[in-house]
Parts: sequence; C-alpha cells; structure tokens
Amino acid sequence: MDFKVPKHNTPSATLLKNYQNKKSGKVVESRKEIQRRFNGMDWCYQKRVLVAFVQGIASDRNWACRKMFSHWDQSFMPIVAALWGQYHEKPLSWLILRYFPKDFLKLYKDELSDGRNYFYLCQRLVDDDDFVIDKERLYESDIIELYTMSKCNVSDDEIREVFLSMITKICRGEYRSSYMYQWHTEDCDLGEISILSNYNVSRALLKIEYTLDRRILADNIRMWNSIVMRDFKASNEYRLIKQMKEQGYDTHDTHLAMLKKYYLKHLYRNDINDEEADLFPSQINEKTMDVVMLHEILNDMQAENPAVNKLMNSFSLELVAPLPF
Repeated sequence: MDFKVPKHNTPSATLLKNYQNKKSGKVVESRKEIQRRFNGMDWCYQKRVLVAFVQGIASDRNWACRKMFSHWDQSFMPIVAALWGQYHEKPLSWLILRYFPKDFLKLYKDELSDGRNYFYLCQRLVDDDDFVIDKERLYESDIIELYTMSKCNVSDDEIREVFLSMITKICRGEYRSSYMYQWHTEDCDLGEISILSNYNVSRALLKIEYTLDRRILADNIRMWNSIVMRDFKASNEYRLIKQMKEQGYDTHDTHLAMLKKYYLKHLYRNDINDEEADLFPSQINEKTMDVVMLHEILNDMQAENPAVNKLMNSFSLELVAPLPF
C-alpha cells in the first residue's frame, strides 16, 4: 500500500519572501499562513513580519498596527512616523499616542485628537504647562480619570462640579453613548435604586473616594444622595410606582424617569435647605428645569392602561401640571 507523505510546513523566511514578492503568486496564501503562525514565531521573525506588513496594503497595515500595539519595539518608530506622514490612519495614531515622545504628539496634536483619541492625547499631555484640556470634548468620567493621573492639585469644588455635571447629563439624557446609561438595577429592591446605581456614577465616586483620596467629599455626595432619595420615597409618585410593581406591572423605566426628575429637582433649585447647602456650597442654581414634566408621563400611562387610572383613584391622587416642585 502506498502512503501519502504529509506536506511539511513552509519555512517562515520563505513565506515572508513570497509575501513581499508580489509576482510570486503566493501573496494571499503566505499572508494567511504568516498571520496564523505569528503568535508562535520567535521575536526576531515577528519584528520582520511586522515591518513588512505595516508597509503593505491598508488591511495589512491595520493588522500590523494592532500587533505592534502589544509587541512594540523602538525600532518601529521611524517607519511608523514615515507612514503617519503619508496616511494619517487611525491605527497608526494609536501607536503614536502610546509610544511616541511628547514633542511628536504636540507637533501633530490636531490630527491626533480626532474623536476618542483626544482622551488618550490628554492622558499623555495632562501635566504639560502648555497643554490646555478642552473639557467639552470629554466625558465627565474621563475628566475624573485625568484628575487621577495628573500630578497637579485639583480642588474639591472642581471635582464636585464635574461629578454633578455627569449626573445632570445622565438625568437629562444628554449623552449620545449608551455606555453612560448602564444601570446596576437587576435584583435590586425598588427602594435601593438611586443615581449611584448607574455604573459610571458609582465608578467615578469610587475614584473620588479612593484614587483621589477625597473621603469627605465622597461622604458628602452620599449624604446628598440620601437627601434626594428621602424626598423621592416620600412622594406620591414613588408610592404609585411601588403599588404598580406589587400589582405586577413593569415599572423599571418609569421608576428611573421619576428618579431622574427628583435628582434634577435637587440640582436646579433656588430653595436649597441648610442641610444640602452644607454639603454642596457651590451647588448649581437655576430657576427652571428643562425636563419632561411628570404629569405628561403619568397621563400617557393612564391613556394606555385604565388600571393605572383606577389605581390613582384608589389613592385619591390628582394629576396636576406643572407639579409643585
């Protein structure tokens, strides 16, 4: 019986040669095999592969840049700088923002600061005297993150202002990214859900408390949160939502909507009481709230479900507009 002799692996050096020789007829198959083997190659071969691929077509440059990000070597710097001057592609910008000297970043800061890249540029230049952070281009959670990286002193008032601004934007729905509206409300008791149940708010508060070591400020924030929650739980709206939940209705979205209104009530008001004033001396102060009134939401609920109207009547609740905030 004749046995078929198995085909042996092509040497890596041959594969690389065939990939670089566009007339070899083996560019595609060599590319696939090199990429398949890459993680198991010796470092000397990996460097040769990355240099070759980063000078290839756009898809190969993209692949090489992603690999370079976790396999960086200073010898890559001249070729990446030359390709950046030619293409200005985002994968190249990631390498520059992570590994290049600050002088190079400052030279191309406008080109490097597109979109999310601006945050990573700020990470590198946060403590440079001639670099001014444009806070309007960042999420408030990013600004707090930059505070934790900076060697400069930042006041409690500055931290508080950024933190409350994040709460305001979440309550108003001003963020475009769904990432900012992640809530830890699963398996939570209705009365335990607060603005601190928002993932980004709770994470920022922990950074304020532990990374920035502002324990008193964090305690004040929690005390203020308790004041808002006490006001909310004492309301007819909360009692109605609680009763609806006990009757089997899905009140999750309505509960969050009402909760946000009460946080905005405490953020934008003229009648700050002494208890709150002590906690937040620089409290935001405006005469009106640009938010959807509660009566509009409840009115829609009544129109969609007659049981809601019956339930409100059983509590002798009267729907008025605007609400007596």
